[in-house]
Amino acid sequence: MSSLKFVFIVWLITLAVGFLVALFLAFCVSTLQMQVVLFLLCTIPFWTSNVIRMISWIPLLGRNGLVNSTLQNIGLIDAPVEWLLYSQFSVILAFVHLYTLFMVVPIFNSMMRIDRSLLEAAHDAGATTWQTLTNIIIPLSRPGIIIGSIFVITIVMGDFLTIGVMGGQQIPSVGKIINVEMTYLQFPAAAANAVILIIITLMIIYAMTKLVDIRKEL
Repeated sequence: MSSLKFVFIVWLITLAVGFLVALFLAFCVSTLQMQVVLFLLCTIPFWTSNVIRMISWIPLLGRNGLVNSTLQNIGLIDAPVEWLLYSQFSVILAFVHLYTLFMVVPIFNSMMRIDRSLLEAAHDAGATTWQTLTNIIIPLSRPGIIIGSIFVITIVMGDFLTIGVMGGQQIPSVGKIINVEMTYLQFPAAAANAVILIIITLMIIYAMTKLVDIRKEL
């Protein structure tokens, strides 16, 4: 159940952050050159391995890390906050940091395909920004949202390394259970859990693909 909880929370956060970033890049950045520059900035974390990016959070979130030291120095806390590291919070933070870009790219691609004349027509008809967003941009961005959601969900479902490192080996997950079973040569149990994980993931993907025809994006 912890795996499904992580998937749901990370999906919601990456969807919100990814949609806002894609919206900014697609409609608030006027030139193609600046869009490329900002996109490259978004990819900078991917120039290093996932492990290095995860470990980089430890000096920030640790008991004597930068965040706790800063909060104590300005008087907001009297003692270090223990739940910043090796907790569900740190696991979710690492997941969002690692995989938000997988949500940004397909949503941005869908937004760039939106006919700008539709937005101009909505503006001329007196539609508010919120009405334009909910009636034009979001519906036409659904293929990208679905593709990004599939990317994030499938990766997080099987990721046991992030949970192990950022959770301090204290938080259970299906991927971690399978890894432990493989380590102790419990191949039948590992295979059974892997099949269950794949079936659940495929069911989620199937349900999402029924919401929109993603072949238009491929």
